[in-house]
Amino acid sequence: MLIDINDEFFNELHDVSDSLEMTVGEYLENLHEKNQSLKNILLDDKEGFQEFIKEFHLILDDLFILNHEALTIVNENEKSEIMKPVFIELMKMSSSDITVLSKLYEVYLQSSKSVSQ
Repeated sequence: MLIDINDEFFNELHDVSDSLEMTVGEYLENLHEKNQSLKNILLDDKEGFQEFIKEFHLILDDLFILNHEALTIVNENEKSEIMKPVFIELMKMSSSDITVLSKLYEVYLQSSKSVSQ
């Protein structure tokens, strides 16, 4: 993907970094670190990552599709109609966004190391 570097691009960078209370440099470094982490996972531990995704999807299915208790808890919230779309979007993001999945995988690896020690 080619990036058209113009004033609009730099304005967007400033807007995003300002909203995150970061400098543009800090924001770009943060993006680079996330991309590097993702590349390392995909190149170095592809099989482990795939296995994690399978397990993660099974747990999500149990929590949100098959588990009536979880649905009941969401429905009992006084703002349930407002929150349901938020939880649906969270499920979509957490099950399909590769960046989110790679972050979750890092947590999974850290916790599995802690348990095995």
